Amino acid sequence: MSVYRRKFKHGDRWCVYLTFKDGRRYRKVVGTRKEAEKVEQKLRSEVVAGRWDLWEKQEILFSDLVIEYLEHAQMNKAASTFRVDKYRIEAHLLSYFGNMILTEITPQILESYKRQRLEEGASPNTVNHELANLSHMFRMAIRWGLIDRNPVSYVDRMRIPEKPKGFLSQVQIERLMEAANGSHILPLIVTALHTGMRKSELFNLKWSDIDFSRMTITVQSKDDWHTKNYRSRALQITPVLCEVLTEHRKHHLLNGVQSEYVFTYNGQKLRSNIKKSLARVMGKAGLQGVTLHTLRHTFASQLAMAGVSIKEVQELMGHRSFETTLQYAHLSEDHVKQQVMKLPFASRSGDSRTRIGHAKPILADTPKKKEPREALPSQGS
Repeated sequence: MSVYRRKFKHGDRWCVYLTFKDGRRYRKVVGTRKEAEKVEQKLRSEVVAGRWDLWEKQEILFSDLVIEYLEHAQMNKAASTFRVDKYRIEAHLLSYFGNMILTEITPQILESYKRQRLEEGASPNTVNHELANLSHMFRMAIRWGLIDRNPVSYVDRMRIPEKPKGFLSQVQIERLMEAANGSHILPLIVTALHTGMRKSELFNLKWSDIDFSRMTITVQSKDDWHTKNYRSRALQITPVLCEVLTEHRKHHLLNGVQSEYVFTYNGQKLRSNIKKSLARVMGKAGLQGVTLHTLRHTFASQLAMAGVSIKEVQELMGHRSFETTLQYAHLSEDHVKQQVMKLPFASRSGDSRTRIGHAKPILADTPKKKEPREALPSQGS
């Protein structure tokens, strides 16, 4: 238990801080040091009497939750995810909610935050990501016993039109392979296309993960890195990929590269997203907006169009939920048209004026003559 002074926008205030044996925390903001000492003395007596449940509601500042949450996120999230979350929280959420008490953050205040971010030029998708971060922070605060409810759950997310995810066609893949021929990132591109591995999985792939005798690659966690879902999966090495990786390994040996990692730069493990190198190859191929994730998406989409079941695509992609795989397994518009044209009655050329059963053709060459209508019987007949 301790008493300390904290700076606020409207001046310094004194706080009382207490940690329970079961890990729960209590923090109360009061006016003066004398008042804080009185509150601390009262809390000490209540601890001795065991009347913990009689304490008034904790007044935890959002800035204090940020400290606790970032420590938790750093231990439990992937490094790349943590970096993005940390930026969103510190750059936007903390500056807006920092000196607010958690229980004072209401859905109305959150709606004001949404409006302000949009006025600042943030996209609806960005605002939704920030609200998702905020919601997870409040869920963790509930789990830690700091608050009782999550105000973000009462706030509507911004509606965003769904955009089709891009993937490369067979012609574009051929152009990419031709442009990448001779490039130092050719092995990386081929591996991404033939396995659908995530960027972090590619960057952390080791030679020990590759079994050339069994023609498999095992995607698995390392001491300093873990897969997205902490799960391992085995991927088949295609003949083309086997040839490329074999030549890549020979190149490593000839150049004295001693790294245990498959993809390196100057002998060191890749740590950047190789945007510049990838952009040069894509520019040469006449392709725009293509990233490593596009190649992962191409892997899944091409499998789906080849008739591989969505369940099998899910396993190969390493998705935890089936719903996630559906967005990667959609078919292109041209492919859908091709499948529809396989209907036996879809074409009108030659002998393909197919009749359904023994019915007449769906479309006749000449319009039928109208038959005279039968007169209705007169009332007197």
